Amino acid sequence: MTIGKKLQERRKELNLTQGEVAEQLFVSRQAISNWERDKNYPDLETVIALSDLYQISLDILLKEDQNVVKGIQKTMNRKLWGPLFYSVTGVSILICLLVDFILSHRLTWSVIVLLSLVSLDVLAFLFGKRNNWSPVVLVGGSSILLIGFLSLLDRVLLWSNYIRVSFFLPVALPVSLVWLALIWLVMIVHLRMKWSVYYSLSILFLLGIVGGFLTNIIVESEPLWFSVVTSAFPCLFLGILFSFLGNYFTLPNEEGR
Repeated sequence: MTIGKKLQERRKELNLTQGEVAEQLFVSRQAISNWERDKNYPDLETVIALSDLYQISLDILLKEDQNVVKGIQKTMNRKLWGPLFYSVTGVSILICLLVDFILSHRLTWSVIVLLSLVSLDVLAFLFGKRNNWSPVVLVGGSSILLIGFLSLLDRVLLWSNYIRVSFFLPVALPVSLVWLALIWLVMIVHLRMKWSVYYSLSILFLLGIVGGFLTNIIVESEPLWFSVVTSAFPCLFLGILFSFLGNYFTLPNEEGR
């Protein structure tokens, strides 16, 4: 029996819901669901906390599942990679700022690098905590981050004299809103239908044909028909591809309790 099945059975024996366990462990209900479905594993500290909460020994909890130690090790490795990633981006920012200031005696292109890497760090943090936050929080945070990044990038490019006319309001904002609307629509459908993520990706790419058409209108592509066709074919191909994949791979329904 896998550790996920053991956790699920013991939780039900204690008459606890996933939400109640999540509150006591300070994680999301989605995280509990993922552990019980063996989609991923808790880290070692959380395994010990689960052992105490469920009043079950670590020996009973961990034995028979040969993949659990590897899974816990992968979880611990991800915790190590996070600080390393932030450290590398932080050092990169400092080096770029220093080089730019030495060469130009003021900050120019390095501000763009700074803005890009900080946004990347925030995005990595959001998805690194995906087991603790709901999809709505993740997509919402990413949406705000995208619009904020484009707005700040527009200001920085103007300040650095890389561009002379603002692109945010006439182009970047409406294009972003079109694609964010499509992503939010697909996410809502996915959460309601609870089907394979491949089907949702298929819908997203098929809707991408409409998104590409609206994008080409906003950016005033010339000729319009050629731009629409060239953007529609990849979306159509990917939509069909993920539809076929959805026939072979399914996303298990989340445990209701």
